[in-house]
Amino acid sequence: MFDNILLEPEQTDLLVLLVEASRSVPREQRQKFIAAGPMACAPPNHRLIHPGLPDGEIRLYIGDLEILDREGLIAMSYDSRGTALFDVTPLGYRFYEHLKQEGGEPLQRIQSDIRDYVNASSFVAKYDRAHKKWADAEAMLWSTDSPYQLSTVGHLCREAMQEFATALVNKFRPSVVNSNKASTVDRIKAVLKEKKNFGSREKQFLDALVAYWGAVSDLVQRQEHGAQKEGGNLVWEDGRRVVFQTAMIMLEIDHALS
Repeated sequence: MFDNILLEPEQTDLLVLLVEASRSVPREQRQKFIAAGPMACAPPNHRLIHPGLPDGEIRLYIGDLEILDREGLIAMSYDSRGTALFDVTPLGYRFYEHLKQEGGEPLQRIQSDIRDYVNASSFVAKYDRAHKKWADAEAMLWSTDSPYQLSTVGHLCREAMQEFATALVNKFRPSVVNSNKASTVDRIKAVLKEKKNFGSREKQFLDALVAYWGAVSDLVQRQEHGAQKEGGNLVWEDGRRVVFQTAMIMLEIDHALS
């Protein structure tokens, strides 16, 4: 489907930026990107303006936008003053999904490393149920930005954390443990308490990990319930955060107990 799309790395990076900027704005507040600036000025010759961009705007070469438009990844038009206006097309979103899921465009280095670790066969063998839930959440993240689906991302991450804690309880069999699968903070505490061969500095780090786990658990539950208590709207960045942080806390605790 994407074999005929040919982009330079800078143009691929720009498409990723555009998709993530668009998804950082609640759907009901969406607006077109604006590329403002006379064609004759020195490069970078245009200001790209959109509320989802860092500081609301960046500088860019208009030719990169024209290439994305020619490939059907954005849909450009011009107003009466010659200002370029555009949205990312459905093909652009699908190509972005392809880049993220197939590895055509790497994640930021640290996110890529964590993703690879969680997808590694050794992790999957130990936490197969947790991995399945997390992998489903990650796949959904790259393919959508609808509030309903983002809420499902939170639900899947919560289930991943429950399955991860359950796998640890089954492995270490602490003498005293909360049997409620949803009480993941208590269950993680019981597992860490059972493994006693930690130095004082490691113990401090593990105490911090428990607090970190609790914070991620709260974040995931907020995501699952669509930020209803805050009266806010979920955006794509909320989904990215819970998927990344869920992977990160599972990685850290697995390392600590290995």
